[in-house]
Amino acid sequence: MNIYDLVPETKKLISKDILLNSISINSKEINKGDAFISINGSKKNRELYINDAVQRGAIVILTNLDSNFKVSIPVLFIKDLKEKLSILSNNFYQSPSKKIKVFGITGTNGKSSVANYLYQIKKLHEERVGLISNLKNEDNYYSRLTTPDTFSLNRIISKCVEEDKKSIIFEVSSHAIQQKRIEDIDFDYGCLTSFSRDHLDYHGSMKEYSKVKEIFFKENSFAKAIINTESNLGKKLVNQNKNFISLSSIDKSADIYLENKKEISIIHTPWLKINLPHDIFAKHVMMNIASSLGLFLADSKTKKIKEINFKKLEGLPGRLESCKLTFNQSCFIDYAHTPEALKATLKALRNEYTGTLICIFGCGGERDKGKRALMGEIASSFADNIIITNDNPRAEDPRVISSEILKGIKDKSKTEVIYDRTIAIKTGLNQLKREEKRSVLLIAGKGHESFQEISGNFFKSNDYEIVRSLD
Repeated sequence: MNIYDLVPETKKLISKDILLNSISINSKEINKGDAFISINGSKKNRELYINDAVQRGAIVILTNLDSNFKVSIPVLFIKDLKEKLSILSNNFYQSPSKKIKVFGITGTNGKSSVANYLYQIKKLHEERVGLISNLKNEDNYYSRLTTPDTFSLNRIISKCVEEDKKSIIFEVSSHAIQQKRIEDIDFDYGCLTSFSRDHLDYHGSMKEYSKVKEIFFKENSFAKAIINTESNLGKKLVNQNKNFISLSSIDKSADIYLENKKEISIIHTPWLKINLPHDIFAKHVMMNIASSLGLFLADSKTKKIKEINFKKLEGLPGRLESCKLTFNQSCFIDYAHTPEALKATLKALRNEYTGTLICIFGCGGERDKGKRALMGEIASSFADNIIITNDNPRAEDPRVISSEILKGIKDKSKTEVIYDRTIAIKTGLNQLKREEKRSVLLIAGKGHESFQEISGNFFKSNDYEIVRSLD
């Protein structure tokens, strides 16, 4: 596409039209013949990004900062550029979301799992489907961000259309909604997996966080949406829209109801009943599977599904992931880093294992400080022994973080603080070896992550690999 066609006002700024290969707001993604959009950062940082883009082959810069950047290619000032991003993106990629079925998954916890399960179920039914994920995999489209920026998002959707995929699935974060990364995307199906405390360092309050999630369902015209009604937000959304399908493990009158019993768990839907094997013991995992099945069935014309071996549905790395140990005990790694997620995982393990429950966790630095004592309280309510450790303290003092977690723990006699995460895991494994049968260790908070961020430095650290090296 030519720059004149994409941004007509540039005719007044440059005398010669420019043919563009692609367009991006990330200088690292720029290739020869691309346009680079500079909208973020200080003038000094913008100069760095612009120079990087030029070196990578950019042929024009669009910016909303009226300043003199000294580079060898045209730098065009567009005052309201930030407000035009989604329009530019859709124009450049010719609104690809209108040419494919789009599934948007949002919620506090469970987004990745629901998207992944839905992707597997669609693949099982031989559908050509795309998945955007921040987990690198040969089968999906990788994105560093949970939800890509508007240009990356439309680029991926456009590629899906070119590859003759029939649908695409991706997570929609609250940050992406707030920052309008998904504006002008044509969604067909939506899902609210859950809603509880998170990201208050960004949104400021639960009220504002709830409003952002609500915007996603108000500003998009979904054919159907699966809504977990175990929150006030979920109940509100279902009451507002007759096309929304309710999901609950509490309310038996919900359209999709999870009957969770010790001997068997059943997903009741308007179309069929599905029995889950006992191997799937965590309620929140069952609810994620129920959400993905609901989305699949809501989209299915026949309302029938092939027989699914639920034992073979692959969970994501670091999501209640079992680690095989050389001794006869159990160890799980889970991404749970919110109060509600930690509670759900600990409760599931407490119900499943009769021995000692050991929990290793921490809280991220420079993030919602109010959740720290809450997570300490939850850990002490379910776990027999607790080890508090580092979980990306960033530039914050780990001693401050641990002290705030400890405020929620009444009986500190069963708690120790070990800042080195590797040593903490080693200590937890050694404790587990000494415990009675049917004991279990939970290593929570980082899940699949492969690094620790401490004082501005990134250190290689993966919980699963640590367990393998120490066991």
